[in-house]
Amino acid sequence: MAKVENYIFVDEAGDPGPLFTIDSVTNKKEETGASSFYIITALCVSVEKLYLLEHRMMEVKNTFGYKKEIKSNEISLPLYKNLLDVVNELDIKTYFRLIDKSIYQGAFKVDGKPILHNVFDEFNVVRAVAFAIRDCDIRNVEVVIDRTDRRLLDGKFDSFNAYLEKKVSKLCDGDNHRVSHVTHVNSEYVNAMQMSDIISGAIRDDFTKKNKELMKVIASERLILATGKYDRKIRKTKGGV
Repeated sequence: MAKVENYIFVDEAGDPGPLFTIDSVTNKKEETGASSFYIITALCVSVEKLYLLEHRMMEVKNTFGYKKEIKSNEISLPLYKNLLDVVNELDIKTYFRLIDKSIYQGAFKVDGKPILHNVFDEFNVVRAVAFAIRDCDIRNVEVVIDRTDRRLLDGKFDSFNAYLEKKVSKLCDGDNHRVSHVTHVNSEYVNAMQMSDIISGAIRDDFTKKNKELMKVIASERLILATGKYDRKIRKTKGGV
C-alpha cells in the first residue's frame, strides 16, 4: 500500500432512509419519520495540514474550557463559530452533497439484494469523495469515515470499501492510486472527523433554516457542492444532486 499523503474525513447529517413507505394492503404512503435531507461532507487535508488542524481545534476548545467530543447539536454558538473559522485560517476545503428527499427520485435500497442494502448512502459518499479528490487533484488518500453499522455487510466493511475504491477510481479516469485505504472510526477520538461533523451541522441548519449564520462563517471558496457533473458550485443548498 502506498504511503498516505492526504486524508478525506467523511461525515453525515440526517439519515439515509426514505420519507415514506407504501403500505402493502392500502397502497398508501406512510411517513417513516426519516429526516427530510441527507448531507455528506468530505473534508480534505494533507498530512501536514492535518496536524495543524488537530492543534488549532484543541487550542480553540481549551480557550472555551470545552473538554468533551465536539458535536454540532451540543456546543455553544461562540465555540461553534470559532471552530468553523479554523478551516478559513488553514485554508481547508470541504466538499458536500445535499439531498432534499422531497424531490429525490432515486433508490434508497434494493430489496432482495443484500449488497445494495445501503446503495443511497454509498452512492453519495462516493460522489463526495471522488469530487474532492478530483478538485484537489490528490493521490494516495486515506478516506476516514464515520463508523456506522449500516455500512456493514456480513459483519464487515469490505463490500463498502471495495465499492468506494472501485467507483472513485472509475470517476477519476481509472486512476487506481487515488484511494490508498479506507478507515471506519469512532469520531470521538478524531478531531478532524468532529470538524467534518460540525460542517455537516452548519449545512443542515442552513437547509432547515434553524440557523443560517453558521454556514456563512466558512468562506464560500472553501465550501463546495459536489455535483454529479463535477463542475464546481459554491454553497448551492437547494435541490437534490
